[in-house]
Amino acid sequence: MAPPQTKLWKIDPHTKAKHEILRRYLGAWFGILGQKIPRIVYIDGFCGPGEYEDGEPGSPLIALQQARPLATKYQNTEFVFIFIDERKDRIENLESKIRSEQYPQNMLIFPINGTFEEKMSELFSDLSDEGALLAPTFVFIDPFGFSGIPFDIVAKFLSNPKTEIFINIMVDSINRFLDHPNPEIKNHIIRMFGTSKVTKVLSGSGDRFQALRCLYQEQLLTHAKFVRYFEMRDQYNQPIYYLFFASSHRLGHLKMKEAFWKVDPQTGYLFSDATDPNQLVLFQDAPIVELANILAKKFCGQTVTTNEIIHDFVEDQTPYTASHAKKALSILENEQKIKVYAYKMDGSPRIRNSFPDGVSVEFLV
Repeated sequence: MAPPQTKLWKIDPHTKAKHEILRRYLGAWFGILGQKIPRIVYIDGFCGPGEYEDGEPGSPLIALQQARPLATKYQNTEFVFIFIDERKDRIENLESKIRSEQYPQNMLIFPINGTFEEKMSELFSDLSDEGALLAPTFVFIDPFGFSGIPFDIVAKFLSNPKTEIFINIMVDSINRFLDHPNPEIKNHIIRMFGTSKVTKVLSGSGDRFQALRCLYQEQLLTHAKFVRYFEMRDQYNQPIYYLFFASSHRLGHLKMKEAFWKVDPQTGYLFSDATDPNQLVLFQDAPIVELANILAKKFCGQTVTTNEIIHDFVEDQTPYTASHAKKALSILENEQKIKVYAYKMDGSPRIRNSFPDGVSVEFLV
């Protein structure tokens, strides 16, 4: 996908899907942190002009829109926004859009002309010189290519357990340029992954897109407890990029998964421009049935608590949510594949097809 050369450009369906994920997650993030943290920071490393040709809001305005009512509500919290773009005309356009709206005084907005790598290197240098720590931060990294987003910067952000990353990895472009003869291009890719292992994808067999995804996921997991991805495809149903979310916060992980499932109720990790938006969802229960099978296999012959099933396994280790888990357990109970004990933790009787915390579940062989 070639980067646009104009100041504004047309929005694609997959970009709208990406923005819907961002919108849903930020609504939760600003609300949860805003009520208890004195300062929170949102960084958009490739912010663009703030709008598209048809007037659709870009990621900076979406973030500001989500934050405004919460900043009004939580006046004692500073909501700091850093918007970076290397093109001056796009920053000027964004500044104009920001000036056209009114925001609470505790929303501090900084549009900056420069590159993400340059400005973030300056930020970390300043923090080091001052002996200061970064406030809780959400970093959105959404470039058109693969240069200027070295993994060492991502790793520095994630070294702070209160920072979360949402990054676009353009696997289509990377796949096309991976065997380019220009060593500078190859170096950009190696720096982005933070390892020369990425060059071995060339000699490997199988799906190169999946190999690239797995490698970047591996790299993130060395710095974050939770990593999830969402795949975006073009009008020909070919992969364009993966959105990776990395966090060491359990609640952040759960909220991002919920946002993913809102955009893709079928799998929770895929959007394609080739899909007819008016098409009926024919297999709405498919993820529930799949999870029921996973649980039956995972816990076969064991007696475990609902906490172990829902929280420790489903929420923390799978793409599914607690809602999926309870529906899957209901299927297993109705099919007599599990025996659910009759009492809750407080000694009160449990209602059939309900799965409160602390209830024991026996998975039958």
